[in-house]
Amino acid sequence: MHVAVEKGAKTGLSFADYIDHLAAAGYVTPPMRPWVDLIRQAGNSATHDLEPHDEERAVSTLVFTQQLLTLIYAMDHLTKTFVRPPDT
Repeated sequence: MHVAVEKGAKTGLSFADYIDHLAAAGYVTPPMRPWVDLIRQAGNSATHDLEPHDEERAVSTLVFTQQLLTLIYAMDHLTKTFVRPPDT
């Protein structure tokens, strides 16, 4: 939610709406959607069920989230740092 709002989404939307916003902005690509859906399902389950998830689910969620944040923030920074606009 925080990332999507920072990237222009309105507040008060559903998680699915935030993912759709990030996808429309190009941050979540079609091959990434199954991972995002797994995280959504795990988060929804964790919200309504107190049983802990297994270590594999936790690690995969962490790895995907780290990669998504790298794409959104680190790559954006590197692009702004190293890609110069063409001379006009």
